[in-house]
Amino acid sequence: MLWLAAVLMVVAGVAHSYLGERGFLPRLLAMPDLPLLRRGDRGFTERVIRAVWHLSSLYWWCAAAVLAIMAAQPANPLRAIGLTLAGTVFLTALGCIYCGWRHPAISIFLAAAALTAYAVW
Repeated sequence: MLWLAAVLMVVAGVAHSYLGERGFLPRLLAMPDLPLLRRGDRGFTERVIRAVWHLSSLYWWCAAAVLAIMAAQPANPLRAIGLTLAGTVFLTALGCIYCGWRHPAISIFLAAAALTAYAVW
């Protein structure tokens, strides 16, 4: 049952990202009155919206990985789950960097990822 749940989460994430890019995001980003997050920088707003959209899929894939770890019952499940979470938080930081954010959360995400990986290694 856990394997099936993991597969469903992977499928949901793929569908969410694919359908979002094919249907929802183009219409949203084409809006002429799209509120800008930075004055005069429409590209920044578009990158943030796209990154946040796909972060949802990333977290669903992380949930799928945790479910798969639980189903596989590895010798050290805490390590496997910890490294999965560390990788997810690290990818979140990369998403923030991609957007061009100069935000303290990037440092927090990178530190949390490193501390988690170190703690479970």
